[in-house]
Amino acid sequence: MFKSLGERAGEFPMLMSFASAAEDDPVSTLPRRLTTIAVDRDTTGVSPSYIRGGLPPRVLRRVREHIDANIEQRISVEALARLADLSVWYFVRAFKQSVGVTPHDYLIRRRVERTMKLLSDTDLSLSEIALAAGFADQSHCARRFRQHVGMSPRDYRWSIP
Repeated sequence: MFKSLGERAGEFPMLMSFASAAEDDPVSTLPRRLTTIAVDRDTTGVSPSYIRGGLPPRVLRRVREHIDANIEQRISVEALARLADLSVWYFVRAFKQSVGVTPHDYLIRRRVERTMKLLSDTDLSLSEIALAAGFADQSHCARRFRQHVGMSPRDYRWSIP
């Protein structure tokens, strides 16, 4: 699912090159940069060409747009399968073939990304952010966030300069 630390090591020089000359200590922002790029890279791993057994690009685009537009609501795999006009079993298989993760895992990752953005861009409380990102409650959000990012939402917010 996620790349190992050894696989990510090759990305460190690129991360450091993102550091602005105006930053006093680019190393202090490294954890935030690492998590943002890790989530970015892992959720956008869709092959540009149609993968045999996967979803056609236009169907995949429609499903992804639906997820992004309705991220704060309950989204079922059944609803996504209907959107793609496929059986649930085939949809899950084809989605995973195209994206590399199940629809549920993809949805959780997108919600974690939304949480990261809201933590960075707003002063909303963690419980408000959890609901706006589509999590059932703050506890569920914190558990998934820690699982994907490696730190709590509170620690992530505090790491933002």
